[in-house]
Amino acid sequence: MKKILLILLIIMVALTGCSGKAAAEGKNDEPEVKPEEIIPEKEVFVKEFEGSFIVSVDNHIKAYPQSGLDKADQVIELLAEGGITRFLAFYDSYHAEKIGPVRSARYYFVEIVKGYPSAFAHAGGNTDALNLVPYHKIMDLDEIYNSGAAFYRTKDRKPPHNLYTTTELMLKNANAKKYPIKSLEGLPIGEVSGGSKVDIIDIPYSKKSSYYHVVTYMFEDGKFWRYVNGKAFETDQKVKIFADNLILMETPTRTVVKEEVQSEMNVFGSGKAVFFIDGLSYEGTWEKAKAADPFTFQYNGEPMKFKEGKTWIQVVPNFSEVTFKAKEAVASPSAPAATASK
Repeated sequence: MKKILLILLIIMVALTGCSGKAAAEGKNDEPEVKPEEIIPEKEVFVKEFEGSFIVSVDNHIKAYPQSGLDKADQVIELLAEGGITRFLAFYDSYHAEKIGPVRSARYYFVEIVKGYPSAFAHAGGNTDALNLVPYHKIMDLDEIYNSGAAFYRTKDRKPPHNLYTTTELMLKNANAKKYPIKSLEGLPIGEVSGGSKVDIIDIPYSKKSSYYHVVTYMFEDGKFWRYVNGKAFETDQKVKIFADNLILMETPTRTVVKEEVQSEMNVFGSGKAVFFIDGLSYEGTWEKAKAADPFTFQYNGEPMKFKEGKTWIQVVPNFSEVTFKAKEAVASPSAPAATASK
């Protein structure tokens, strides 16, 4: 009996030793995973608020530097009057603690805003614009007539260049009015083939001695960096402005005199467009059939695909004076370049 117990004990010790040796040699059932083989999960972007807003932002020289343009997902620059432009800044993803200066609306601003599920923040407007707001049932945040609490004025500037808002204030007032604001669908994302190399784009909105305004974009480090009159365009927080996607739209525009000098612009129908992505240009078209439609963009008969990131849209009366070329062909951001192809 003792011999049998001794034999069993020897067998158990032998088996235990083999198991320990196998484990020590890594011969267990679990495969060894090296640290460098671990694939991290893709970071998922989370919006900072629900809904979206479009703000009419001042671009007069006395409004520089503006606030909050770096937080906008998309910005449209278009003429207001006399060579002076204004911005329609779209806020859909990030909170902005200061946006402005906020200025008045034009009727074609309203016709653009109608195409998006956003509340529209502005400070009054000309007669045509104010008449269109109720006609198009715009979710209106007007500092003068119905939403003063959504705005505030600073003492460091003189009116009308001292009016500001925030995404929090707009959200609070939009919710109080029970506006059904929604998030923006955004531009189609994807790859596109073709394109011509372009590093510098010059857009002369005005070359008058009384009001000189030339916008330049220079491609560097994967982005188109914005300059105005040869100087880097920055926010009041010294944040340099850039575009991941840059769009030029040719839109019929004329100057008229009514109550004051102002621009008339036809934002319906279709027209020429040029898209700039990753240092390449693509010639296509823009479309907007009616006020309730957003702008859409086509290339080679298909919807244009863009990259994720910030988008700036430059609306110009015609392409005759707009120039763009590869960097090696020009000497500086403000240097002359060949006329853009039609």
